Amino acid sequence: MNESTIKAIQSIIGTTPDGIWGPKSQAALDAIIHPQTGGVHRGLASSFADPADVRAFRRCKAQGKSDAECFRVGDNGIGYWEDDCSEGSGTSCALPPDDMIEKFGSIAAAKHAKVKVTSNNHTAIVTLKDRMPWKRNITNKAIIDLNPDAVHALGMNPPILEPATWEWA
Repeated sequence: MNESTIKAIQSIIGTTPDGIWGPKSQAALDAIIHPQTGGVHRGLASSFADPADVRAFRRCKAQGKSDAECFRVGDNGIGYWEDDCSEGSGTSCALPPDDMIEKFGSIAAAKHAKVKVTSNNHTAIVTLKDRMPWKRNITNKAIIDLNPDAVHALGMNPPILEPATWEWA
């Protein structure tokens, strides 16, 4: 396959159109072809609440800007249920509300559910402490967001956008 064809496919599946078919492109294609297999969700994992994001959010707030403005440049490190999700708070994740409702019937009922995440040849059990946007509103194609402790448990350093699987533990 030539580079221009790969770039065209990458644009369609929502990955960076760099003309190189690698694990991120394959994970995005796999997520489209096989969105779930036996309760296992396959796609990309992203990171949130890493130290740089939290510092950027705090700098923005120090300038007197609103939370909405500051979330455009960083993350406050506080999850949906007011849990600390910043580095050192323990492994945690965020999932789309669609997945919470499908499993538990409501977002509230999913609070602190355990999630098994696999990426980078590592597996970790993490706690659901935050929520992502609804699936239709996710722009980076991620299926799960991981806090810095979860990213480290999987042998990586934030920020990430890496192939991963997750399932309810």
